[in-house]
Amino acid sequence: MRVAILESIIMPAGHEVEFDRLLINELKRQGHEPIFMVPEDFTFKVDYDVDVVYLEGGPVVTYAGAPKWKKPFLSLLREKRRRAWFNSAAKLIKEHHVDALIIPTATYRYVKALLDTSLKDADVPVHLIFHGIGSGELERFLKQAFKAKPYPNVFLDVITLRDDMLRRNLPRVYPLVPPVFTPSTGEQPKFITHQPLRLGFFGQFRKEKNIIPLLEAFKGAQFNGPVELLVQGATVTLEDGELFESIAREYSQVPNISFLHASLIGEQWERALLDIDAILMPYGAERYRYHWSAMLYTAIGFYKPVLVSPEINPEVLTTYHIGEVVDIQSVDTIRNGLESFVNQLIDNPSVYREGLQQANEEYSHYGLIRGILRGMNSQNTI
Repeated sequence: MRVAILESIIMPAGHEVEFDRLLINELKRQGHEPIFMVPEDFTFKVDYDVDVVYLEGGPVVTYAGAPKWKKPFLSLLREKRRRAWFNSAAKLIKEHHVDALIIPTATYRYVKALLDTSLKDADVPVHLIFHGIGSGELERFLKQAFKAKPYPNVFLDVITLRDDMLRRNLPRVYPLVPPVFTPSTGEQPKFITHQPLRLGFFGQFRKEKNIIPLLEAFKGAQFNGPVELLVQGATVTLEDGELFESIAREYSQVPNISFLHASLIGEQWERALLDIDAILMPYGAERYRYHWSAMLYTAIGFYKPVLVSPEINPEVLTTYHIGEVVDIQSVDTIRNGLESFVNQLIDNPSVYREGLQQANEEYSHYGLIRGILRGMNSQNTI
């Protein structure tokens, strides 16, 4: 099948980039022909090695660097252009003989916009992928899902471990099991540990990620061997960037802690992950119960044990022994959990190997693509 991916999010790095790569590579592996549909002047951060079709309607609208007073105007402009892109996609689907369209990162606003355009009447399946539905978003999601019900080719696919959004009278709202993120080479990473043991705190940096208590816990922890901690942060806002730099200065003299304020893309990102032994995720934000943690699934795909707060996709560690849950109520509880986890890795690292293998089988790319492209007619089934 010829499958178009309609991408309109420009990110300097992060999991949007890696999720697109995942879709492209797995579609190819399963014998499909993926292409991109993107707004004019769209800039790709990596080379996906597929054909690109440009949508009419204007370039992507970004809030980056915009003053606060201008954001309401930019929001309206973004909604206008999104509708224009969807109308353009409806025409291009026919011109380029597309068999299915995937919108890889959607919100309820995308459904609302799509229903205002000719794309709702497309002759091929249109899949909007939601990366979780938070408790505060569910009502708005369901409202748009009911409005989409009359259109047989509009599918709302939710990547989730929960079933909150399922309704008997919404037959085209589907749950998808989250996929792991793996190296772009396609090679399976090896489960290894180094001497000294290497811990990593990765990803987009925000205040909510509980980094200062973690640093304090690490500073006072007693381990059974030498341990290093790398704190990497990709920041989007000026405020987050300044906070990261101030934290790095404050802890610059603590032995065995290093900081990297940078967006890591492609080979740099993969090398940084492969060079460490375990990933720390004491985030403590309630929203991670509802939205799948891309960092957790990166850790699984790269065969890295994890230390996580209780809110991060609790279904995963309940089923697979891939790490430990840490009590984040205080520096003392974090330190206790960190010491137990690290000493386990030093003394008996293989305890997590089987769980990581099982989780990689459960959360495979193969299953994700088959789940998205379900319900095709007989000549297009996969």
